[in-house]
Amino acid sequence: MILLKANMGLKVIISINFLTSFQVSLFLILFAIPLLGANSSFENNGVRCPEKERLALLKFKADLIDDYGRLSTWGNGRDVEKDCCKWEGVHCDNRSNHVVALDLHGPGDDFSPAPPLRGKISPSLLELAHLSYLDLSFNDFNKSQIPEFIDSLEQLKHLNLSMSNFGGVIPHRLGNLSMLQVLDLSGNWLLGSNDSFLGFQSLEYLDLSNNNLEGSIPDALGNITRLSHLDLSKNYLVGSIPDALGSLMSLSYLDLSTNQLSGEYPRASKNLSGLRYLDLSGNKLNGRLSHLTTWLWDSTKLEYLDLSENVLCGSLPNMSRYPFMRELKLWGNQLNASVTEGNLRLPNLEVLDVSHNKFSGRVPDLSSCSSLRWLSLYDNMFNGTLTESIGYLSKLEYLHLGSNHLEGLIWEAHLLNLSKLRALDLSFNLNLTIRMTSSWNPSFQLSSLILGRCKLGPYFPTWIQNQKAVEVVDISSAKISDIIPYWFWDTIQICRHLNMSYNQIYGVLPDLSSKLNLLIMDLSSNELNGSLPLLPPNATNINLSGNNFSGTIINLCNFRNLNILDLSNNVLFGEIPQDCFRNLMRINYVNLANNNLSGEIPKYIDRQCVVYSLHLRNNNFMGEMSMSLKRCRNLNVLDLGENKFSGKIPSWLGESMPELRILSLKSNKLYGDLPSGLCQLAKLQVLDISMNDISGTIPKCVKNFTFLSSKLDYKPWDFKIFVKETGKWFYDGAYVMWKGMESEYVSGLRLLKTIDLSSNDLTGEIPLEVTGLVGLLALNLSRNNLVGYIPRDIGRLELLNSLDLSRNNLSGDIPPALSQLSHLGVLDLSFNNLSGRIPWDTHLQTFGASVYMENPGLCGPPLAYKPCPEDEMPKNPNIDEEHEDKLIMRGFYISMALGFIVAFWGVSGTLFLNKWCRITILKMVNSIKDWL
Repeated sequence: MILLKANMGLKVIISINFLTSFQVSLFLILFAIPLLGANSSFENNGVRCPEKERLALLKFKADLIDDYGRLSTWGNGRDVEKDCCKWEGVHCDNRSNHVVALDLHGPGDDFSPAPPLRGKISPSLLELAHLSYLDLSFNDFNKSQIPEFIDSLEQLKHLNLSMSNFGGVIPHRLGNLSMLQVLDLSGNWLLGSNDSFLGFQSLEYLDLSNNNLEGSIPDALGNITRLSHLDLSKNYLVGSIPDALGSLMSLSYLDLSTNQLSGEYPRASKNLSGLRYLDLSGNKLNGRLSHLTTWLWDSTKLEYLDLSENVLCGSLPNMSRYPFMRELKLWGNQLNASVTEGNLRLPNLEVLDVSHNKFSGRVPDLSSCSSLRWLSLYDNMFNGTLTESIGYLSKLEYLHLGSNHLEGLIWEAHLLNLSKLRALDLSFNLNLTIRMTSSWNPSFQLSSLILGRCKLGPYFPTWIQNQKAVEVVDISSAKISDIIPYWFWDTIQICRHLNMSYNQIYGVLPDLSSKLNLLIMDLSSNELNGSLPLLPPNATNINLSGNNFSGTIINLCNFRNLNILDLSNNVLFGEIPQDCFRNLMRINYVNLANNNLSGEIPKYIDRQCVVYSLHLRNNNFMGEMSMSLKRCRNLNVLDLGENKFSGKIPSWLGESMPELRILSLKSNKLYGDLPSGLCQLAKLQVLDISMNDISGTIPKCVKNFTFLSSKLDYKPWDFKIFVKETGKWFYDGAYVMWKGMESEYVSGLRLLKTIDLSSNDLTGEIPLEVTGLVGLLALNLSRNNLVGYIPRDIGRLELLNSLDLSRNNLSGDIPPALSQLSHLGVLDLSFNNLSGRIPWDTHLQTFGASVYMENPGLCGPPLAYKPCPEDEMPKNPNIDEEHEDKLIMRGFYISMALGFIVAFWGVSGTLFLNKWCRITILKMVNSIKDWL
């Protein structure tokens, strides 16, 4: 960038990328030199400004709040107070002595510590009838309206009110400033107006970027025939791009990015032949790219095109007609056609960026784009094998093909003639195999090599041995199962960022303290063993987790620049000295979890505690919660679970850690009451004090857990730390008990809202205030000595997914409101003294009998073996009469049968007992048998 700044405060910024040397010279002749001439007049010490204008400036100052004394020269001193041309930011014409420029821009553009001006803009400026330049940018006018009277400054050519916290609408009457050439209202809180610029017939520069403008782009902008620079970016403009913009024949710079523009591109006009810069990114433009050709492509001087983050579709147009195009960016669209459609013969194209789209098909043959320096097809859906024509792009410096679906083999031919290549990114192509011969010596010297998630192994790539200038190496998750060769550490001596995580690399690390200048080293999730190595002294981020390192951590106790240290999931042991612990408290992120380390948190620290996240879980640390933690006011995550900490939970915890969001003290030897000071943790979202000896009652002040009292539509917190060396975020995680299983959560941690006080000795009732924590997803109060009833309005916890109140002494019935918890997936009310009928509504029917077992008074489904007394069938009079009739008839027939039997045997028995009768009967029977 070229910056020309006269003493009068005039600033002209020219992008050297978009102006030829001839145009720069012409610009200086036509614009800059006259300004410099005026500048010489500003330095004339003999000039005295008119009294009327001096008084106007003093009235203007009176309405401003100048906290830093930036206007201290205004009216101070006997020699200076009458000569306003010597005042700070005031410039006069050398002939007329009139004030022509007022430059009071704030500190935002030069990083000055001085605070901005505040207050209001006085109408006394109207007394400056010759004012042509006004710059009040980077000040603070408290969202006040831009004064209407500014339109009366008829000589104004340059108006800059950017980044000054103006609000309201853009005054319509600004359109009366017919002499205006520069208007910058960027970075305010303006609401916008569609007809604010109708009178700018002489406007040469218009910048309204970074505002909150609303409405559509007015067609009237097309009447500004001399307009050469139009910037409406970073607003909330809606609607389509007006066709009238196509008539701006002098337009060379157009930025409409980061709005809400929609529709297709205008189809009319061939007048934009002078356009060099076009940025339409970050909108909702749709349609096919071919629609752009009738509006744009006669602009033979176009050097920069950014169409990213839209909803475009179709193929890339034929670009061979545009020999002067230098840069094409289509980042972040949702284009869905293959770029192989159309002719991409662009011999002068230097930058081609179509990243973050939905392009598919094979990577096209780009060999005709012989001037390409930058090629990025990142984050699309390209598939198939990569054409070897890539190797003929001899001027290519940056090749970024990551995050696609490429497959097949990459070998020497693909990189054959890329002698100028500096950055190679083929990462996140899971089926792409990179195979180079061991003797291959590439012609390039890379500064960045990113091959993560490719098939690079099983052996360590030997061709990297010749890359002596590499600063970034990422070969993570590359299926390497090998030892790190000795020459590798010599090769990467100037490397700043090394990532070889998630492989099967084994062996012992050498002393790295004198060989390397690494800032970031990630060797996590491998099979490295031995003791921790001596590491580069300037390292800021070290991750050696998930290996088999053993021994102590003494080697890492004296690092002064560390921001992130992760040694978790190893077999480290030994006591951490107090001095070492104090140094660890100076690191933003410390994770020593899942080792066998021991020691006590020091009782005092002599420096400020800056730790944001402290993970000490599953070790052998002991002692009480140290008072030194009171100084860790920035803590977001404190995980001391599964250790041997003892004593009471300190009452100062809530007051001293206002930012705390994750607190885990589970499975220690803590005792005493739950201090009410915990309730001051307004941002707390995960509280786990389970498996201790905590007694007393649950404090009613839990209602002060503000974050837990909000539902999920409350903006969740991201557990992340910014890594300035990479410009990316490091995301923190934590172990949380969820649905009966303890797991480590990273991305999902921001959504969890849980309380676990289980396995303690809590007494008393469940406070009604718990039902105010409407954002809770999990509540576990099991294995305590709680009494009383389940709160009747527990249905307020409508987001609750897991509820465990088992193994207490709760009594009473199960409130019907429990059936309203439609998200409930885990429920346990067993081993209590609950009674009455179980609410058996739609959702609760999904739970089995084990949920309610060992509650002697409960009855009804799903306890099929124990129906409720009222479940017996009630008596129906009609049914009883009918039943009674049936009983009478049944008795009648039974009596008749019994009477017949008795009579028959009474007679027959008597006869049978008589000897003569018996003989006679037998003879009769025998006669009948003979007859038959």
